[in-house]
Amino acid sequence: MKGILLVAICIALLFAGCVEKKDSSDKGGTTPGESPNKVSDKILVTITSPKAGEILQGNKDVSFDSMVKGGQGPYTYRWTSNIDGLLSTSTSFRQNPSKLGKGGHMIILKVTDARGNSGEGSVMIDAM
Repeated sequence: MKGILLVAICIALLFAGCVEKKDSSDKGGTTPGESPNKVSDKILVTITSPKAGEILQGNKDVSFDSMVKGGQGPYTYRWTSNIDGLLSTSTSFRQNPSKLGKGGHMIILKVTDARGNSGEGSVMIDAM
């Protein structure tokens, strides 16, 4: 009896991971009159350069770049550091590491779209 119960529990646990749970807010399609190419309000921001954990040093400029998905353009950009404050309001920019304050920087990029929706991405770097 215990063996059958154990097998039943194992099978239930196995199948529990195979079932996809849908978000209750996800209707699984478009509503009548809604465009299937509707722009998402959610803005995903990824800082692609510099990489997390990167050590910036010397006099050679470093690129600060990102990738943005979602929202509706045009976008505004705000690059900040917890040590130096505002770094740039450009899509991407180049910075000489010798002009950054020494220490661990949390670089944050806040992107706002034409509708006022915003998203943030961040990386931790070290400036020497």
